[in-house]
Amino acid sequence: MPENLSKWIEENLLIQNYKRKSLDGYKEVLNSLNLKKPKETILIGGTNGKGSLSELITKLALKKKVSVGTFTSPHLLNFNERIRVNDKEISDEILLDVLKRFNRYKESHNLNFYQIISLAALYHFDKSDLDLWILEIGMGGRLDPMNFIEPDISVITKVALDHQEYLGDTIEEIAAEKAEIARAEKPLIFGSENVPNAIIEKASKVNSFLISPEKKSYSINDFSKKRTVSREVLFCLNEVSKNSIFDFSSEITKKFLDDFEIFGRLTLFENFLVDSAHNEDSVRNLINYLDSNFKEKKINLFFACSDNKDPEKLLEPFEGIVDKIFIADNIHQRLMSSKKVLSKTRSLKFNFIVKDSIKSLYSIAKDNNINELNLFIGSFYFSGEFFRCLLEIKNLPISIDSLKEVL
Repeated sequence: MPENLSKWIEENLLIQNYKRKSLDGYKEVLNSLNLKKPKETILIGGTNGKGSLSELITKLALKKKVSVGTFTSPHLLNFNERIRVNDKEISDEILLDVLKRFNRYKESHNLNFYQIISLAALYHFDKSDLDLWILEIGMGGRLDPMNFIEPDISVITKVALDHQEYLGDTIEEIAAEKAEIARAEKPLIFGSENVPNAIIEKASKVNSFLISPEKKSYSINDFSKKRTVSREVLFCLNEVSKNSIFDFSSEITKKFLDDFEIFGRLTLFENFLVDSAHNEDSVRNLINYLDSNFKEKKINLFFACSDNKDPEKLLEPFEGIVDKIFIADNIHQRLMSSKKVLSKTRSLKFNFIVKDSIKSLYSIAKDNNINELNLFIGSFYFSGEFFRCLLEIKNLPISIDSLKEVL
């Protein structure tokens, strides 16, 4: 076994995630598993909010003593976070075993790595004999490996522009991809008031029960002081709870929502705010949060984005809010180089300061005035490397449990 299995997976296998492959081989291997259907399966897609919704439902299930398998992506610190049983990460030993089990089909059945880890998760859940499976769609829906599992409830939290190179250039094109998780005679929950036509048409075509909020039917201020749960996620959570055979409704209290935290989503400690906003919609939500909570504070912006993103569109909303932006190289292989960030943001009137590592950025932030807010944004990978740096400085194990101790 590699000394650090998670790091080895990231460096050697994870980069293959989105290389498209035929689904025929995947379906053949999936069918050969003869998976036992759990009491309930929830399939969760959407541009933003699906990770938060998956975590919230997982916590509700545990409160009701419902055994649950949760599959999410991406991870923050360790790859094992993606596959959890009763909120406990899959062990290195079991993870390596299931990856080996399905990696042998890579060539013969033309599988990409995301298909392999999907098979690994489903196999692990099946062997764990669980009541509930929560399966997060990685991107889109139509071609996602998890879309070949029959859900009892399908959810699309929100549709916004993201991954256009794979899903299409318009909201309707992206919505059409995501709508493919709808199933006949089953609920299809959509979190926003303005439902794209593609979702309405798909629900009608397959006779799915489309559930969406009425305009102005609820307010974000009604439920969460910290606003770490979006209104779209809240609506989906309430509707999942009401439509689930386990009926989690009684567990959704104001305290439950206010206590909820997911690292890398509006994570506030000391004078740091770490948020993985990585598309235009999530940046707009972040700007609104800053305007409501830190309007009078000076903000120091630290930024990194994935190599396939448009940094100009992500940073433009910060004009007039910040004047300097700190960026760095050598953070993560999937993050854009400083040279590329600078070349793509020439039209923006920011003073960019380039450093050589995440530790350099952290040191600058620590030296800033305690009354100023250090904002780290742009990518889950950036958030993860920030937290990794924090734990290494404190000589703590790189894990979510360690973060809970520190933050």
